[in-house]
This record gives sequence, C-alpha cells and structure tokens, in this order.
Amino acid sequence: MITKEQAVTGSHEDKENYMNDLLIPHRTMSAILEETEVLMEQIGGLSIILIVGPTGWGKSAFGRKLLRILLQDNAYRIQEDPSIIPAVLVEVDSADKKPEIDFSLLYARICKALLAPSVLDGFGMPRNLEEEQHSPAENSRMMLEKAIQGRRLQHLILDEIIHFLHSSTPPIHYGDLLKSLSNRSNFNLVLIGAYGSEELIHATGQLARRITVIHCPRYKQCEADFIEYATFIKSVTERLPYSFEIDLENDIQYLFNGTFGLCGASVRVILEAAARCSKEKRPRWSRTLLLKSMPSLKKHRQIAMETLRGEERIQPYLQDELVKTYTTEEDLWRELKKEHDEHGQLNRRRAR
Repeated sequence: MITKEQAVTGSHEDKENYMNDLLIPHRTMSAILEETEVLMEQIGGLSIILIVGPTGWGKSAFGRKLLRILLQDNAYRIQEDPSIIPAVLVEVDSADKKPEIDFSLLYARICKALLAPSVLDGFGMPRNLEEEQHSPAENSRMMLEKAIQGRRLQHLILDEIIHFLHSSTPPIHYGDLLKSLSNRSNFNLVLIGAYGSEELIHATGQLARRITVIHCPRYKQCEADFIEYATFIKSVTERLPYSFEIDLENDIQYLFNGTFGLCGASVRVILEAAARCSKEKRPRWSRTLLLKSMPSLKKHRQIAMETLRGEERIQPYLQDELVKTYTTEEDLWRELKKEHDEHGQLNRRRAR
C-alpha cells in the first residue's frame, strides 16, 4: 500500500492507487456496511444483498471497503491456507458492442479475480474431438464453478449490476445465474448498482424471495447532514496526495449544493481541481480552478433530477420500521384476472 508521502512525490498512477486504497468512510457508508454485515451473518444465510444508490454516492468505494473488511475478517483462514480467496470484487461490463451481456467475459473476470485460468486464457477447450463439445459460455461456467470451489469463495461482490438491466438479455437468464450462485451454502452475493438496479427483483420469482435491497442515501439539506458531510470533506482534503494545502473552508456549502450532497461526486470535483492546481507553474490551491471543476448547470440539474426520481422509485423496494399495508389475496386475484383479460383481448386482435 502506497503512503501519502510516496503518492505526493509519485506519478499520477501512484496518486490514483493511493486514493483507491484510502477509502475514508462517512456516516451513511458506515451504517450500510454495518447493515450488510448483519445480513451476511444471519443463520442460514441471506442469499442476495442489493446495494442501490445514486450515481456519485461512492458505491464503488463502498464495494472496495466491504472487500477489505471481508478479507481482514478472514485473515486467519488465509494465513492457515494461503490458497483460499474468501472474497472478491468484480465489475460487470456494459453491453457496448453487443446488446446482450457477455456471460463468458463475466465468468472470466471472476476467474481472474480468483487467480484462476479461464476460457479467455485458452483453457477449458476439448483436448480431442471425442470429448463432449461445449460452447464457450458453458466452458467458462464450468471453469468458474471449479475456481469458486477450489478457492473456497464465500463472498462475491458484483459492481455495476445496472448493466444487466440495460442489456437486451432476458431477465430470466441473469436471474437464474444469480440464483444459482446464491444457492451455495454459507455464500453471500452482494450486488451494487445505480438507481433502477432494484428492478432486478423482478427478474424471477425465486430471485425476488432472496433479495434484500439496501438504499444508499445522499446527505440532504439539514444541519446534521451538512455537519457530517463537512467532516467527511475535511478528512478527505487532509489526506490528498499533494504538497499544497487544499483550502475549502469557505466553499464547502457551495460544493455541497453543487454535488447535491453526494460524497463520491464531491471527491471527484476536489481531485480534479487539485490535479489542475498541481499543473500550474507554482502549484497551490486555487478557488478559480475549483469553480472550473464544478458541475455545469445542466449537469447539476440532470444529477439532481435523476437522484430525486431514484429516491422516489426505490421506496416500495425497501424494508423499514413502519407498518405496511400489504395487498390482499383477493386484490391480487383481481389483478391477475385483469391481466388475463388484457392478454385475451390482445390475442383476439392479433388473430383478426
């Protein structure tokens, strides 16, 4: 792990690695980490935990922090048997070139995190024509199963799972994958994604029974939240890998408003401004360069509206302490009858 002193005098890559390792928690992140650990420790295991929040909250940093905690908790097991890897974090690739999720690539990513060979490395293909032929996806899946068993993986963290829902892959396909992964004894599957990821619960009925959704709330416009936000920002600025002091004393409220109380977005603004300042002839903190690094009016509005919509839409998916009014069986049957009638009318129109 790189120290601050090494990062200050080091390259851009050194600074980036230092910041990725830094992982400064704040109140809401600590609360969600605690809730996640509680769910993981339930007797019988809670199969799937889904962490959902706005873009810019710091969900990827949360994933790295959770991974570090899990590895530290299993340090004694690793010391006894260095071949095991109890927890890994893997990012789901977006379906950029093809509209569907590339499952072979996803399996290969997990195998790589487990320091195991994959089909993409040229392994797993039949040795001769007499062996049973499998598709690349099937070979990848078999190699993943072997890697999980061999490394005795217990915790799989998948980041950017919103890409599942943004793809044209039928929900039942990734739903069955997630269900099969979570079927293992004493196995925790943690999914992390932006708003909209909560709809993963609709992929299959079996998946819906296994998922618990946890919301990542932003800091809002109240005194208690602002104090917590300001404390976090101060902790960040004190640890940044630059030789000059970063003075945000008079700009924290402006930063808070401009990033809509999102810690991850705030850190990115500060890092961008600090990088600009470091390129000056006389490197020193500049409020002008901070302002230049802030979101534009259009971008701020888009971030704020997407966040507000997400906060509203996720509410029905959350567990809370309030008494809930559940839909009655009679109402559900009435809803099913309406669906059948609509399908019947649609089929009759198609038959004409």
